[in-house]
Amino acid sequence: MSGNFTQEYVAVYDLLYGTKDYNTEADFVLDRLNAAGSPPLTTLLDIGSGTGRHAHLFAQKGLTVQGVDLSEKMVALATQRSSFLTTETAVQFIQGDVRTFRLKQNFDAAAALFHVFSYLVDTADLEAALVQVRRHIPQGAPFLFDYWYREAIHRDGVARKVKEVENDAWHVHRITDPVLEAKHDLVRVNFHVTATEKKTGIVHRWHEEHPMRYFDPAFLEEKLSLHGFKVIEHGEWLTNRPPHAGELAAYVLAVAV
Repeated sequence: MSGNFTQEYVAVYDLLYGTKDYNTEADFVLDRLNAAGSPPLTTLLDIGSGTGRHAHLFAQKGLTVQGVDLSEKMVALATQRSSFLTTETAVQFIQGDVRTFRLKQNFDAAAALFHVFSYLVDTADLEAALVQVRRHIPQGAPFLFDYWYREAIHRDGVARKVKEVENDAWHVHRITDPVLEAKHDLVRVNFHVTATEKKTGIVHRWHEEHPMRYFDPAFLEEKLSLHGFKVIEHGEWLTNRPPHAGELAAYVLAVAV
């Protein structure tokens, strides 16, 4: 499993994804979880919580949130962000592997966002993660995760992208060179990053490869069913429409049985 980001990438992560609409995503996820569960939901397990942007929004909406992330650096950044919040929120973060983590409580719902499950490129890892999620939510509790939709990759393939962003502290230039391995339903996302610290002029250059798996909904439904879940809906991310080939991001919503 990949996803344990380098220290440099964590430092500029929020800058690179500064235009991501976390508020809309948090509202959408809570809407779908409440539609499938038994509201009101009061506790949420946030798997692959990253820098904590979603988790803090969930907490500000009244939930007690437990974030789990593979990267200690991400956990440290998310925890640091908590100390600067102006409103009191019930949110914590711990380092843990989605395939093996164990907590001493159950949660009303679980979510894994920003393609966490697409980082589970081996089927055995995917199944291990589903087992762990099921252990931490009771019967009837909803679970939602987003993923890369197979038909979108099949229709459009992959393309090189360039992104350039800056703030008061950093100027970042990132080239994304994806390599498609259709035989394995896999995209090797190669990031080539140049990040300049404005205060010192120090330039950091590095390369990261993030293998990402894309999925067919029927495959996910089969695996979820095998590991204690019933699928309620598949959809295009941030809409209630079915997944379609024109949109890479999709989601699946299931309940524990």
